Amino acid sequence: MSNTQSKKSPLYVTLLSDFGTEDGYVGAMKGVLLKGLPDLQVLDVSHSIKAFGIKQAAFSLMNYAFYFPPGTVHMVVVDPGVGTRREGLVVQSSEYFFIGPNNGVFSYIYQSTKYQAYRIREKQFGKKVSPTFHGRDIFAPAAVRLLKGDVVSDFCDPFQKLVSFYESYEDLGDDEYRLKVIHVDHFGNLILNFTMKDWESLGSPQDVRIQINHSFLVGIMKTFGDVPVDQLLMTWDSRGFLQIAQNCGNAAQSLSKKEGDHIQLKIFHLSHPKRTDI
Repeated sequence: MSNTQSKKSPLYVTLLSDFGTEDGYVGAMKGVLLKGLPDLQVLDVSHSIKAFGIKQAAFSLMNYAFYFPPGTVHMVVVDPGVGTRREGLVVQSSEYFFIGPNNGVFSYIYQSTKYQAYRIREKQFGKKVSPTFHGRDIFAPAAVRLLKGDVVSDFCDPFQKLVSFYESYEDLGDDEYRLKVIHVDHFGNLILNFTMKDWESLGSPQDVRIQINHSFLVGIMKTFGDVPVDQLLMTWDSRGFLQIAQNCGNAAQSLSKKEGDHIQLKIFHLSHPKRTDI
């Protein structure tokens, strides 16, 4: 991706953080961005990521990043290790730049696209860098530099020791698999680390069952309304992850499940599976 933009083309930076909006931290980052590029369009995705919610931020970023115009810079500032030895990163794909800490916030980006990662040379941003606010003093100025046409190597070095918490499902043998809840969304849907591509690699089996306590959910539904209100179901989320949902309900609450919990999946090779509802 070329990091130079036509003068007539709009420039975009997205912001994702756990800052909230009441303390002025978001405003400080915006001020630096707009002072450097007054015509820049700064887009707030969310500042309501739970405090220190690295995994939540990573999942959120994956959900929106690739729908923006090419050339967009995505800043992620969920950074409990700010000021320590953790690195600041610029991750460059064919169409986007991602700027943020090397703490796992880009875990799903690494799985979704080809990229080149760079470590930001923090000393090049002056002696007044706050050790507690790299979003304002390093990441925002880095975004401005990229959008003004600086090449990454002007202030970064290639870097490979990337932190990622991504993990695939476990194959237990005999058509059984251990999945993990990687995200619980606003509606209480339980997003699992099993994708449509994973399912297709197993031959797109129709009789897929997930064990919940001593019962099973059977079959992957097309959408929530395929089952009665309050009934649990399996379906694919909009990014192709398998999820457990409850039609007009909250599956996480109903099942007392949370991020990190494990779910057992079983494939049966039957031509006419019998549904067992919970």
